[in-house]
Parts: sequence; structure tokens; C-alpha cells
Amino acid sequence: MRSGFLIIDKMPGTRSTQCVNLAKKILGGKARVGHGGTLDSGASGVLVLLIGRATRTSRFVMMLPKTYLATARLGMRTDTDDLSGEVISAGDIGEVDEEDVDRALFSLYGHRDQVPPAFSAVKVKGRRAHLMARKGYDVELAARPVLITSLRRTGPIMEGRDVPLKINCHQGTYVRSIVRDLGEFIGCGATVLSLQRESLGPFFVADALSSDDMASMESTSLGERILPLSFLSSSFTSYQASRGEEEAIASGSPLRVGELTRSGWGSYRTGEFVLIFGKKIVSFARIESEGGAGLAKPVTNLMLEGP
Repeated sequence: MRSGFLIIDKMPGTRSTQCVNLAKKILGGKARVGHGGTLDSGASGVLVLLIGRATRTSRFVMMLPKTYLATARLGMRTDTDDLSGEVISAGDIGEVDEEDVDRALFSLYGHRDQVPPAFSAVKVKGRRAHLMARKGYDVELAARPVLITSLRRTGPIMEGRDVPLKINCHQGTYVRSIVRDLGEFIGCGATVLSLQRESLGPFFVADALSSDDMASMESTSLGERILPLSFLSSSFTSYQASRGEEEAIASGSPLRVGELTRSGWGSYRTGEFVLIFGKKIVSFARIESEGGAGLAKPVTNLMLEGP
């Protein structure tokens, strides 16, 4: 079976784990299938399924920047920060206008501390927060640093209270928390009305297979949609290894960055991880400084050929 990435457009109401299990069933019971970050059940959009050897790239796919389209409903608070939860309060938003919204949005992007929703996969003393919240426990989560690189209104306020938004952010950011904080900043409360992940790194919803359509596909046709491991080369700074360098990588030995042949900068700029390609291997390597020299130390090696 081919290893790589399967881009799914998850429909609202479908769980991410359902998509993983369905792909595994279609591709065969022995197929390894994982994901590059889940989506809330009520959300739609890009869900990257990791097939075969690509399951080992999960941590790196999750690092990639994400783009979301969301609609925030002003004047409503829920315990889940979206419409799936219980309404805490709902009322008139007063004289809030688009300038008020834009001012609030401006204050929310960049590097900031964000408190995740109580109904989230964040662990508290080893237990998922959402499991504790559903049992009625009072879940208090600590703020975490996140990076929101763009946050803007994409149109006028609709029906007097619904705000269309576009968000570019990085790993660990919760759109539900952004909308919740938007409502608190304005003073009227807010919750997520709709949410779509438009892209995850080089994976776009326009190129994705609907989760509804996947259900009727056979193994061969689904396998033909799997993108190769090399597809990530457009995201990370990448290098091409010589035969000798490839052998060193396979043995786990570090390489001097200055002696590697760079093949691309990648759109995901990071000084921590790079990709190194050989004829039979691709390696995620961490950049470290040692003795005044930059070294690329293999962290995850994936074979491109063989069983």
C-alpha cells in the first residue's frame, strides 16, 4: 500500500475518528491510518489522514500553519463556545458596530496567551478536559502561548449579530477561544456559529475528498488519491542528500547544515526542523548548534522504498 497523505473535507457532524476508521476499513484492516490534527465534530474542512509510513509524520503536520473561516454569533455564550453546547446567556448586543468588532480583533492576534475551551482535548492530570466537563466537573485550564498571524472580518455583520471571520494561526490555537475572547472584549459574549478549516500547510479544502463521498469508494480508487511523502517538501526547508550523507542519515548520524545542498526554503519557516531527501529515505531533522557549527540531527527517518 502506498504511504502518504489523504486530504479529506470532513463534513459537519462527522467525527475525525470516523474518517480515520473508514479509511482503514476501505484500505484494509492492516493499513496504518492516523491524522494530522482533528477537527471538532461540528466543524468542516481539511482533515489530513496519514497513511502507512506517513503516520510517523503526525507531529510535523500538526506544526503547519492553518487557515479557518468562521462565523461568530455575538450576544450568546455557551459552555462549549459553539452551538453544540448549552446556552449560558443570550441577549441583545446593544450598539456594537463593525468598528467595535475590528478593534477587538486587532487586540487578539499575534503572540498571546489563550485559555483553551473547557470542552477540548487538552489534558488535565492525564484526563481529557472534555470528558471531565461532560461529567459536570468544573474544568479550569491554564493559558497557553499561541500565534495568530492574521485575524480579520471578511464582510459586514450579518443579521445584526453574525460576524464572518478569517483566521490564520499555528498549532495549539482554538478558534472557539478566539471567538469567546472576541465576545468578552466587546462585552456581549460570542460563540462559534460555523467553522471550516480551509487549509493546513500545503493541504487545501479545494483539493480534498468529501468524507461523504469517501464512504462509497473502493480501496484502489481511494489509494489513487494518496499524496506522496515528498508533498511536504513545499512546507519545510529541504535539502538533498548525497549517497554518503544518506547513509549517515540512515544510521542516525548528524550532518553539517552548511555542507548540505538546499533544494527549497519551504513556506513553513522554522529554524528547528528541516527535511532531508535521499533516493531511498526522507528525514525530519532538528537543527542544533554544536561547537560553533549548525548540525542537522535526524529525528524521524522514513524509507521511501521497500516493504
